Amino acid sequence: MTVGQVAAGGSGNVLAERSTFTDAQAGNADTEMTLERAVSMLEADHTPPSRISAAATFIQHECFQKSEARKRVNQLHGIPKLLQLLKIQNEDIQRAVCGALRNLVFEDNDNKLEVAELDGVPRLLQVLKQTRDLETKKQITGLLWNLSSNDRLKNLMVTEALLILTENIIIPFSGWPEGDYPKANGLLDFDIFYNVTGCLRNMSSAGPEGRKVMRRCDGLIDSLVHYVRGTIADYQPDDKATENCVCILHNLSYQLEAELPEKYSQSIYIQSRNIQADNNKSIGCFGSRSRKVKEQYQDMPMPEEKSNPKGVEWLWHSIVIRMYLSLIAKSVRNYTQEASLGALQNLTAGSGPMPTSVAQTVVQKENGLQHTRKMLHIGDPSVKKTAVSLLRNLSRNFSLQNEIARETLPDLVSIIPNTVPSTDLLIETTASACYTLNNIIQNSYQNARDLLNTGGLQKIMTISAGDTYASNKASKAASVLLYSLWTHTELHNAYKKAQFKKTDFVNSRTAKAYHSLKD
Repeated sequence: MTVGQVAAGGSGNVLAERSTFTDAQAGNADTEMTLERAVSMLEADHTPPSRISAAATFIQHECFQKSEARKRVNQLHGIPKLLQLLKIQNEDIQRAVCGALRNLVFEDNDNKLEVAELDGVPRLLQVLKQTRDLETKKQITGLLWNLSSNDRLKNLMVTEALLILTENIIIPFSGWPEGDYPKANGLLDFDIFYNVTGCLRNMSSAGPEGRKVMRRCDGLIDSLVHYVRGTIADYQPDDKATENCVCILHNLSYQLEAELPEKYSQSIYIQSRNIQADNNKSIGCFGSRSRKVKEQYQDMPMPEEKSNPKGVEWLWHSIVIRMYLSLIAKSVRNYTQEASLGALQNLTAGSGPMPTSVAQTVVQKENGLQHTRKMLHIGDPSVKKTAVSLLRNLSRNFSLQNEIARETLPDLVSIIPNTVPSTDLLIETTASACYTLNNIIQNSYQNARDLLNTGGLQKIMTISAGDTYASNKASKAASVLLYSLWTHTELHNAYKKAQFKKTDFVNSRTAKAYHSLKD
């Protein structure tokens, strides 16, 4: 699944915007203050500073949760006036102006685009670097977060804001590279860091070019990983900024192997090829499921595994895989769980050296199946879908199939619905569950027998038959699974004893689905 599709599904990669409300009084403004009067007062040459900040504060208040007020300020050409005022070295004015702009762009794409077209982003970043006022920093970072939710502005934000936000907020607050764990200092506090991680979370779904720039950004990935590891160590897996950080890492892991610089992919390929050659020799001597080979798999080094990873090397490092599994086990935040599962899903997609190696680390080195299995029984359908998609990726590895069957087979059957699924999420989840079962029974008579013994075959047949008016992904996946089950000839008598006929498994529908997958 692309990051864009995930975002469109409301899956936590594009984060909601935030507007702001302060209790500051609108100076000496009397009850007759209107938006028209407030905008006209934003002329620095003719208005005292106290009246300017009062007018900007009034605009901020009026635009809080009022879409009509935002449109009216735009019609009155208030946005260029507010941006001009950022040049004035006056804390009260800068604070009020940033608060007004933050509310003006809240859920208003015309206003967002106007701020960007008037070079508002570099102006705001200039103030962010210079000001020592915490409230102003909060308003600017909240404003940038709101701007970043517009798809047309994400790449602009990556180009103009990424480096400054990383150097001025992300690195110092995270405690990297000093090795400290996150702590506030005089110039930063948690809300500012939270706003910036929210902004980067949106930027990380900008597409392949944006991802490449973010992966190359010095200190960004290191700081995010350091921060998340710190919150896990402090028993705070439900920290709000941790959710943002993991969502960024999730997006940056998408299509990672395909988008890596050649020097990484070549060395990963060479290392993995050598490892595979060694393992193949052992398999010939001991058989694929022997204890000796299993131990070798468990000790298998990650591709390009370094004791001191830097930057992009963190994304597939075993320390980070362990970090994701810890969050899956310990966090109760659905987006944190989903992003952690999603990152592992991204890293195990495909059949190259990296996905194979990550899959073996998850299953055999880090005991990750127990945590993933628990996510199949969670209430949130998106988390459940991502957990099954991860299992589907893992089950493509022949050496892991028996372990996956042993740990998860009854759970996979239990989440398949009794009737044909009708919602997109449930269709995807059911299809992934059926394809996972198909992978683990294809090469194992025993796993196929275990599936029969769960009593779930009737559900799979119901879904395979589908609705007469629409055959969906789930119906196709169930059909493929049934056809594969019949290929175990030694089970034919057991099927008959369970009151099933050959035509339940092999018919025009299941044959068509099975062969279309093979083509």
